[in-house]
This record gives sequence, structure tokens and C-alpha cells, in this order.
Amino acid sequence: MQRYKKLTAFLASLVICLSAAPVYAPTVITDAAVVAVADGTEDNGTKTSGSFTYSMTHDNTICIDDCTSTDKDLVIPAEIDGIAVTELGMKAFGNTPDQVYETITLPDSINYISSNNPFIYCPSLKEIKVGSRNADFCLKDGVLFSKDMKTLVCYPPKKTGSSYTVPDGVETIATAGIYSTELSEIKLPSSLRSVGDYAFSTNHNLRAIDLTGTAVTDTGIALCADCPALTEAKLCPDTTIIDMGAFWGCTSLAEIEIPGKVTTIGQNAFMDTALTEVRIPTSVTKIDYCAFGYKSGTDGNSYPDDSFVIVGAVNSAAAIYAHDSDTEYDYQNNFTFMTENEYISKKELAALDKATEGDYTYAMVDGEALIVQCNASDSDLKVPAELGGMPVTGAFPAAFSTCTAERITLPEGFKKLREMSFYNCTYLKEVVLPQSMESVGNNCFDSCYLLETVDCGGASEIGTQAFYNCESLRSITFSGSCKDFGSDMPFDTCTSLEDINVSGGSGGDYSSKDGVLFDASGDKLIEYPVNHAGSVYKVPKGTKEIADYAFTGCQNIKDVVLPKSLRSIGNYAFYNCTSLKKLRAYKGLKEIGTAAFGYDLNPSFTGDTSVEKDIPAEDFKLYAPKGSKAYDYAKDNDIDVITGTVRIGNKNISIAIIVLIGAVVLALICAVILAVLKKRGKSGEDKEKSAKKEKTAPGKKESGKKAAEKKESEKKETGKKSKGEDNKDEDK
Repeated sequence: MQRYKKLTAFLASLVICLSAAPVYAPTVITDAAVVAVADGTEDNGTKTSGSFTYSMTHDNTICIDDCTSTDKDLVIPAEIDGIAVTELGMKAFGNTPDQVYETITLPDSINYISSNNPFIYCPSLKEIKVGSRNADFCLKDGVLFSKDMKTLVCYPPKKTGSSYTVPDGVETIATAGIYSTELSEIKLPSSLRSVGDYAFSTNHNLRAIDLTGTAVTDTGIALCADCPALTEAKLCPDTTIIDMGAFWGCTSLAEIEIPGKVTTIGQNAFMDTALTEVRIPTSVTKIDYCAFGYKSGTDGNSYPDDSFVIVGAVNSAAAIYAHDSDTEYDYQNNFTFMTENEYISKKELAALDKATEGDYTYAMVDGEALIVQCNASDSDLKVPAELGGMPVTGAFPAAFSTCTAERITLPEGFKKLREMSFYNCTYLKEVVLPQSMESVGNNCFDSCYLLETVDCGGASEIGTQAFYNCESLRSITFSGSCKDFGSDMPFDTCTSLEDINVSGGSGGDYSSKDGVLFDASGDKLIEYPVNHAGSVYKVPKGTKEIADYAFTGCQNIKDVVLPKSLRSIGNYAFYNCTSLKKLRAYKGLKEIGTAAFGYDLNPSFTGDTSVEKDIPAEDFKLYAPKGSKAYDYAKDNDIDVITGTVRIGNKNISIAIIVLIGAVVLALICAVILAVLKKRGKSGEDKEKSAKKEKTAPGKKESGKKAAEKKESEKKETGKKSKGEDNKDEDK
């Protein structure tokens, strides 16, 4: 694998860092502009006088830039060409690392030495001399310090002795301060606050370096680079930066403890060491390439050791580095990654006797079989109840990670799944755990991307992020004895989750209602599945609290009906519910958490703190009584709040409009009543007249009939009389 670009970039960065380092001087001096002198001036603004090349400072004194003397005992003059010599530049003693000087004498006039340390090019230097009247520098035991003894400037590389104790009171060791010496031991004072680049590098006899008693938080570049005898390195507990090349080339360094406050580990920091594994704390957020697990080849290229083990947290910088890649620099990491618990388990396993039966490797612990690894290829896998004649009761981390099964059923009697037991089972769709189950470990089903349903059996403990990255998980069932999920957002990456059910068992902390998770009492709504069916949800009457993050990210929900019994809404409870445009809250609501509602995640947010993460939800409206807690929350967060309304169906209607409509309706009702009454009155009068008329008409008819009958009777009577009279006449 070719890595010329990477190696070249690293070396170039070292050169740049070295050449661009600031100038060290006990006395504050502004950067000097190079001033040319009349005669003998070089094209670059410097002048040569004898063995010295120099430039002029802004104070019209001399800064020595180069020296070509071959004397082993070099004396820097107090004056050159009648001008005071006050400064030593980066290459004052030459510009190649092979200068022959064994002693260097500095004049009293020197007040300024480049912090890049010009002595770095003097590998044969045994002694530095400086006049007692020098106002800015002094010697102590043959070592050059600033006059106030707070900065160690240079320990002569060939100074006799194998052990050196840096004096108390020293706060800084300058760039390459103790560089390429014969020392095998360096003791550091508690007063030490900082170290320059290459502070202890190229000390081939140095066996240990201990900064635990110091206050050094940044190692600087190449702190102990090229120290092949170094077997022990301890850093300050407050260290935050392990810079590039810090221990590059420490070929005997087989272990290192990364302090818990370290945030950055630089390029090549532990390249070419004897490390085979490293434990990286969660504080680390950046690991540059080739930091761990790389060695240099004889061809000058760097090569990864694929057996190298990275121990850290899931989804941390450590996990990313383990499989990091870059096409520009042509590298691909393929290191073994383990969580801390897995690492501990690995050590634990190493001490156990293991056996194999069929597709299973297992260990016997206290008369029980614990699965170490399952290599079964069954699509529908039923784990045996016994191995080696002993009951199967548990599994070690990653025990099923190599399985290709789509469905796995664990036997009754199984009790405990350790962390990451099913990690990255890419074919797994369904898991059935027995009622004998007691606990499911952290990240147990992490990255089971196709997992759709899980029945956790009787497990009372569910570990942190047990279902992390289970993107297809639709349904999950817990026992009523379950007491702990280990985190506030146990299902935050389960983007397909439709139902959470609690069934069977007792004494736990959870219950469920229609696929929504509540606490055991039903008073607190804990989790609304992000993909729960329906766009409207009515929180059950009697619910008093909605937990932190309960509805976070529910994109499909458009309306939530809160009960009057509700007293508290937690932090980010309805955060980023982008379809939720309204919410009604009542006077009984007394507590509202940060961004509880009315906020969405900024689509432009990528982690950059210069970009706002939480943005106001577009067109969101809150309906709440004036003077209520919800009303005050809306005002404090610039949320549109509407008062004086009442919910009817799925609408929030103004009470004033309802009153107006009521008045109109009442008026119409009154008008109708009056009209009806008036109509009834007129109808009564008509009926009375009609009745009277009808009563009179039959009487006249009866009288006429009688008159006719009477007339007819009279007519008959008259006829009779006439006939009688006629008869009488005949008789006569």
C-alpha cells in the first residue's frame, strides 16, 4: 500500500511547525525587520563577517543567522563590525544537524534566542557557557535557563550523566530543550506547565517519562519521538492534546494509558511503537490518520497492522478510526474494534476453558454453559438448551455476530445476553427471548439493520442503546417486570418503530396503551413510537406527565390532544415534529421543559456550533389561556399563542365567534317561536268562526225540512177535507 503522500505531508508539517515556531526571548521583543548594511550585504539582506552571517534587528543590533566556524569551542562575540550581538536566530550555529561544536560561549549581550533552539544542530555539544552578567540567561549545572529559571532552554546533548532532575520552579521546557541526549532518566517537577515541540525526542537511552505530577496538558509535536528504549510513558491526567508524532519511533513502548480528558490524538502519534492495542476514552473526538496501528516499512512507506485492537465506545472517534479511510492519501484502516465491556470480556474469556460442540463455542462457568461464538448458518435458528450436558444460560459479547440467521429463538432457561451479543447481525429480522430472560446488555442488537420484531421475554433490564441503529424495527415487546432501559432515548434511531408493547410479568416500571409506552402507573407517557399509525393522537385522560423526548422526531403526527389532567411536558418532548402545527394546553399544565414544543432541528445543522441547531417550527400555533404556564412559555419563545378559544372536534374555535353564533341562533329560534305562536293564534280564531258557522247552517236546514213536511202534511189534510166534503155532498 503506497502512502508517499501521507508520509510526505507529515514530514512537511513537521518542517513547517519547526520553521514557523515563534521566537523565544525572556525579554519581549517585537519581530525584527531585516536591515541591510552598506558593504558586504547579501542579496537576502544579510551580511557575512568572518564565520558569521547576520542580519540587523529593528534596534540596529545583530542577530546571528549562520556560522561556518569549524572550531570545537565556539565563542560568540559581543560585537561584530562594532555592532552589539543580541540575538541568536534559528540556525545561528549552522543549518545542518552535524555541527562539531563541543562548547559554545555566549556573550553577556545576548538577550534573545530563537525558540526553535539553534542548539538542535549541535549534536556534539557538551557545555554551554554564559557570562554571569547576562541579564536574560543563566546556567545551572551546565544547563541553559532563562534568568528567572522558569524556562529550560537547552540541555547540552553530550553533557555527562545518565540522570537529570529538572529543578523545581521550571514552568517550561523549550523546543528540543532536552533533545538527543545521553540521558536514561529525566525527572520532572510539579511546577512544569508546558513543553515545546521535540522536548524529549531522540533520547535513545531514555527508558521512561512521567508527566503525571506536572500540569502539562499539550504534549507538543514529537514529545518523545525516536526514543527506542522508552518502555514507560505516563501523561498528566489533565492532558487534552497528544500531538502529532508524540511517541513516533518508540519501538519498545508496549502500553499507554490515554487520560480521560484527551480530546485530540495527532497524526503518527503512536506509529512504530510496540503497542498492539489501545483503550481510547470517550473524551477523544479526533484521531488523525496513522495515529495507532501503523509501522514503517523498509521501503519508506507506512503499513497498518490489521490485528491491532481499538477499544472504545460505539460510534465514538475510536470506532470511526478503526475503519477510517481516505482515497486522497490511499489508506484504509481495518482494525479490530471492541467496546470496553467486550475488552474486559475478552480478558475474562482468555482465562476460561472453552469447548466446541457443533456450531457453538462455549465456556463452562459455575456449571452453566455460556456461548462464546455461534457459527450456525440456519435461517431459522433455535439455540440448544444444553451444551456439553450443561444448561445454556448466557452469551458473551458478539457471540451471535457472525450468524446469518433471519430468526433466532433462545431456549427457556437462558438468562443473560452480554453487551453487543447480536451486534451487526445483518440478516436478522426476528428475535424471540424466553420468559427466563433476566437482562439484555448494552448495544445488544446494535446495527441489526433488518431487525423488525423483538420479544424480550421476561428481561427486567434492557441495556443502554440496546436497539441502536435498528432502522427496520417495527414492533418490540417487553415484560411487565422490566425496570430499566439504561438511557433517556432508548429508541431514538429506530426510525420505523410502530408499536411498543408491555405484556406479562409484574413489578416493573413500564406499561403500554395502544402501542405507546407509559410508566407502570400510566401517569407518565414515556415514548410515542416515531412511526406509530395515525396522524392524530389523543393522550389518555389521567396522564399527568409527558417525558423528555417522548414525541421527538415524529414526522407523521399532525395533531395531539392533551388532557386537562396534564401537569408537565419534558425537554424536547415534541421536538422536530415537523407536521405538528398546533397544540392546545390547559391551565393545569405547570411545567414545560426546554424546546418542549414549537422547535425543529435546523436542516443545515451538521454539528458546527456556529450554526443554530434548534429553530422555531414554521407556522406553529399554541392555543392556551392567557396567564397560563403555556402562554408564558409561548411568549418567552416567540411562539404564536392564541387565547380565548375552545376545541370543537379537531378545530380550535374563538369563544367570541361561538357567542356571536349562539346569539344569532338564539335570535333565530326566538323568531321561529314567535312566528309559530302567531300562526297558532290566527288559526284558533279561524277555527272558532268556522265552528260557529257550521253550527248555524244545520239549524236552518232542519227548520226548512220541517216546514216542508208541515206544508205537505197540511196539503194532505186539505185534500182529505176536500174529499170528505165531496163525500158529504154525495151523501146528501
